[in-house]
Amino acid sequence: MLAAAPFFITGCKKVYTTDNVTEKIVVPHEPSIVLNGPQFISLPVGTGAYTDAGATGIDDNTNISYPLTPESADVDLTTPGFYTVIYKFRNTDGYYTSNTRFILVTDVDAALDYSGEYVRTNGTPTHIVKVATGLYKTDNVGGVGSGGVPNPAHVFDVYFGQISDTSLVVPVQPTIKGDLSCINARIFAGSSDTTIKWTIQNAAYLDNERTFVKDDDGL
Repeated sequence: MLAAAPFFITGCKKVYTTDNVTEKIVVPHEPSIVLNGPQFISLPVGTGAYTDAGATGIDDNTNISYPLTPESADVDLTTPGFYTVIYKFRNTDGYYTSNTRFILVTDVDAALDYSGEYVRTNGTPTHIVKVATGLYKTDNVGGVGSGGVPNPAHVFDVYFGQISDTSLVVPVQPTIKGDLSCINARIFAGSSDTTIKWTIQNAAYLDNERTFVKDDDGL
């Protein structure tokens, strides 16, 4: 599970008495949110309303847990795409944190599986793993490396979803490089190979299209 994205001010927080005299200095504690179930899930296109599995907020000052309801949950089960359910929580010191669940709604065939090793046109491999119907993760979204060896600083999981025969969605998600997403993400499945293309939106990467090819005959 990806870590929650905390929103708090670093340093110590002063707590005052009513006569404005400093009573004590509080060392800030970061609250946390634990999602019930996976952070990334896949659901088939259908009808009805989406019901989230919920989350728990934990106040690290008191170690008391609180059931949470989503701050927002706009999931359209009738339309393929990625949707988010956002939870926020504040501890007794007033520090906030948030966490997001990502819901892929897709009507692709559940039997499709494009998992495997892909090689970027610069010779660097990336591994793609199927998580659920239409839902995948890659360990080197940028295909960054040299001599066929990935750069460890760029090896981390990024999730994406397939919503049609050729369309992929890489939603904005937290990573060690900050929020990251991709635009113009597509997949082309041929009889002898599969090609994936996307352009990363993140300050740590150049804004150019990246191409990855899987040799289906050789795997």
